[in-house]
Amino acid sequence: MQDGVSYITVQQFCAFHQCEVIILNEFVDHGIFELQTQGEAQVIPEPQLPRIERALRLYRDLGVNAAGIDIILGLLDRLEGRGPLVEDF
Repeated sequence: MQDGVSYITVQQFCAFHQCEVIILNEFVDHGIFELQTQGEAQVIPEPQLPRIERALRLYRDLGVNAAGIDIILGLLDRLEGRGPLVEDF
């Protein structure tokens, strides 16, 4: 684990946001974010929380599935300068 980074367990996140763990697992399966392990618990690094919360809002408010969320967040990353504007194929 990285020094200086805070973590929240998946259970804490789901309890706070009133969502099911299976939704987060879907997000992980589609590469929207990655979970880390501390002992027996799966944890989320604090810097990833805004991305996961954004994904959860897209899922709940707009009914976008995990594959669509992955595409939308990828486009937003490019626009916000966190990824290449054009990909080579």
